[in-house]
Amino acid sequence: MSETRTARRGALATAACVLAACIWAAALPAEAQRGGGKQGGGGGGGGGGRAQFGQSLPAPGLSVTFAEGAACAPIASPYGASTRYDGSTRMSGGAEGLHGGIDLTLKEGTPLLAIAPGIVHATGEGGQLEGIFLWIAHLPEQTGMPFGFLAKYQHLSAPSELAPGTRVARGRVVALSGKTGTVGGHYGSAGYPHLHLTVRAIAADKLPLAASGELRILRDTTLIDPLTVYVPGLQAPEEAANLDPDRKRLTVGFVDATGAIRPAAATVTWPVACP
Repeated sequence: MSETRTARRGALATAACVLAACIWAAALPAEAQRGGGKQGGGGGGGGGGRAQFGQSLPAPGLSVTFAEGAACAPIASPYGASTRYDGSTRMSGGAEGLHGGIDLTLKEGTPLLAIAPGIVHATGEGGQLEGIFLWIAHLPEQTGMPFGFLAKYQHLSAPSELAPGTRVARGRVVALSGKTGTVGGHYGSAGYPHLHLTVRAIAADKLPLAASGELRILRDTTLIDPLTVYVPGLQAPEEAANLDPDRKRLTVGFVDATGAIRPAAATVTWPVACP
């Protein structure tokens, strides 16, 4: 292919990916887009994208409270939000052009927990809006849920010590929160320490690829509101939008200060411990 044709192809790919996440992913080699290597595919500021980079579902209108009245870290910016934690307007996104995950404002070094049983899928580091990240795959045979999903922990203070393929239990510490990918730009030189949690539902026919570590994260999954995985009895992520209002108000389990899961039967728990 000539240099002219190569340049034209790159320009078209960039024009097609108007989201920051898409632009970043389009620049990755094929192995990184599969998510099987150290780099892993994923979206800055929320991940997400258009056709060839995975689909997204609109915000289903879910909200959370916590079991036993625990004072858990609240959501500073919800899925689908047009604004950041401080009320400023977002210029990139993932879900319908808006925020592609949930943000929790946390002190640097806060232990981050596996929200469900799973297996480390990929680790890596992106640039502005993304920082150091970790992907964990949560498959039906591990969680007992009807669908599988990937959870991405973003803006970590340092690379996770867990290698791809490592199995994790619900509530296990998997990384430490930080502000990588937030220093400069909108957040200024101080950055913004927080967890950005992205969740992508895995297409049923791609579950074997997820189990083997060969899943193409952005192509074989659908971006969803992370709160969707906390809805009890949900058979598919698409059902969340049509729930009765009472079922959209979720009571979420958590890990307490002693390391105990409350309630003990909770399938999915909050990504940080609660006092």
